[in-house]
Amino acid sequence: MEQLDTPIGTKEQVRYSAQPVIVKNVEIVMVKRTDGKEVSEKVILEVNHPETDESVSISSVVYIKDKKIKQSALWFSLDESGEIKKWSALALLMGFYKIKTPKDFIGQTLETELDTRGYLVIKGY
Repeated sequence: MEQLDTPIGTKEQVRYSAQPVIVKNVEIVMVKRTDGKEVSEKVILEVNHPETDESVSISSVVYIKDKKIKQSALWFSLDESGEIKKWSALALLMGFYKIKTPKDFIGQTLETELDTRGYLVIKGY
């Protein structure tokens, strides 16, 4: 089929309810724009969710910063000394769950919630 003849799909994306999940793996992947240019690295948590036997990937968090609830991707941003930036969403989530490195998420039970579009995100507050 030629790309210009492609119709709108009819399949709904699977959505899960907000429930505690257990992290089974952590990855850092390079995010690329549609033109192939690399943007930045992002942490992806592969979790076990009670509603499915398949692993679910989550890479966003809701957290409190400046007395406001914010949502962000788990960008893997380093400071000049090569450590995770102190006030990044990833650092705040790690602090909330009292872990020292992204690898320490493995085996942790994390709370989730649905964002404004209905997608599952990690709850970090």
